[in-house]
Amino acid sequence: MERLEMLAALYEVSASALVEGSIVTKPSTIDIDRLKLVVEAVQQVVNDLQAQPSPEKMALAVSELYRLEITHIVNDASAEFDPARHIGIIDAMFRT
Repeated sequence: MERLEMLAALYEVSASALVEGSIVTKPSTIDIDRLKLVVEAVQQVVNDLQAQPSPEKMALAVSELYRLEITHIVNDASAEFDPARHIGIIDAMFRT
């Protein structure tokens, strides 16, 4: 059982989660940092447009943009966040 506990510690999960197959990984610092950049990019466009979106629309914009970013870094792990890549999409979502 000691090996199982070592593996669990390595992956920062519980040993029981390994046995049960119920592992839920926590977001990495990189994920959190990228999410912050996405929120800032969306908020900047909203501010520039002087839009007043609903919380639901903000959540949708942030989650969709973050999803695109995750896909982007899966294809290029060293890619930096470039808000210019998404400005058109964000603008289209909030322009009235």
